[in-house]
This record gives sequence, C-alpha cells and structure tokens, in this order.
Amino acid sequence: MSRIDDDGSFRIEAVWKELVEYWEGDHGYVFDAAWGVEPGDLYVPAPQDWDAVTPEWMNGRRDEIVARLITRSHHNVVELPPGGVELVEWRILTA
Repeated sequence: MSRIDDDGSFRIEAVWKELVEYWEGDHGYVFDAAWGVEPGDLYVPAPQDWDAVTPEWMNGRRDEIVARLITRSHHNVVELPPGGVELVEWRILTA
C-alpha cells in the first residue's frame, strides 16, 4: 500500500490494483482505478455528478480534491462521462 501525505491534511492510498482511497481525517472515499498502464488511471465523477455521488464533506470541493489527486496520486486522473458513477455505500469510508 502506498501513502502520500500533504502535511497531514489529507492522504491518498492505493489499496488495491483498481481502488484508490482519498482520506481527510477519519473520512474517506474510494475511487476506481486501472493498473494496466503506467501510470495507472484514476477515475473521478464528472463535475455535474460530483455532489450527488460523493459524501457531504466532499460536496462543493471537486476542484480542490481533483487537484490533489492529479498532483499527489501518481495516477493519470480521468474524468468519467456524466452518469458514469453512482453513490454506493462501499465508496464512503470512516476510520
């Protein structure tokens, strides 16, 4: 498992070949990823879907969080098409 921290304010963990966790404190969210290429791809919801498919603590913060993923995840961040992801319970994590 790799971990990238930014002064303790957030962390990004590649927990499996096709899953990347984004954490702030005790709150986390699971993004889908793909590992067959170098760097791997990390998929983020389209801007119009973001607030509907992420937990409340991430709402309205897409630009900030995606910027962190782009600069710190060591993945190629790919925007999903509208409707490309649904809010499902297993994506929302708590420590």
